[in-house]
Amino acid sequence: MKDFTKMRRVPLVEAIMEGWSRLDAGQRERFFQAFLAAALRLDQLALRAWLRRRLKNPPLAAPIDLARLIGGIDIALVLRAAGEADPAADR
Repeated sequence: MKDFTKMRRVPLVEAIMEGWSRLDAGQRERFFQAFLAAALRLDQLALRAWLRRRLKNPPLAAPIDLARLIGGIDIALVLRAAGEADPAADR
């Protein structure tokens, strides 16, 4: 079993509220039901770990900013590698 006492500090309430704002009504209801079931069966540290796992995965996870991810890479090079570049633009 994992040692839950050595977790890195995360502003959990703030992160959950940001994720919650990205959910639609159906997703909010499903998340609430899952959270309630987890809260009834888990202790405090295990519930915190459960919430942190949910924050790392969609739909609570923040969307990936591809522009920031690829940083200084030439976008035309990436598009050519993916086969989506316009061949006429290279002439």
